[in-house]
Amino acid sequence: MTPEEEVLLRTDREFNTATQARGGEGWAAYFAPQGVMLRSTGHLIGPDAIRAAMTPVFATPGFSLTWEPSRAELSAGGRLGYTTGRYLRRTRDASGGVVEARGTYMNFWEKQPDGSWKVAADAGDPDEAPRPPSAG
Repeated sequence: MTPEEEVLLRTDREFNTATQARGGEGWAAYFAPQGVMLRSTGHLIGPDAIRAAMTPVFATPGFSLTWEPSRAELSAGGRLGYTTGRYLRRTRDASGGVVEARGTYMNFWEKQPDGSWKVAADAGDPDEAPRPPSAG
């Protein structure tokens, strides 16, 4: 692994730490100006839109999202890269029980003019496909 790939892994871990400490604000702070959060319900573009959508989610009692990168790779030009790893999302169901969802994520990163790395696109894939609501 190259030193710059190590930097990218460390940055992704810092992204996780900032999110744990500051919720939606910490999450949004790591997105590039035109960074995209890919969602099945519609994509969010830019830190302001991401912050507005995600701050209430991270503030929900019982909600948490943690992850650990396992791989980083850079483009030949060194201005783009990706990290991938595993995530764990915890929520509470209607009865207050903890519901865990695990999956794989991939963050695409772009190097900023100041040399920092910011998320250009964030995507995750749960281990289990979402189940449609049962017809009652």
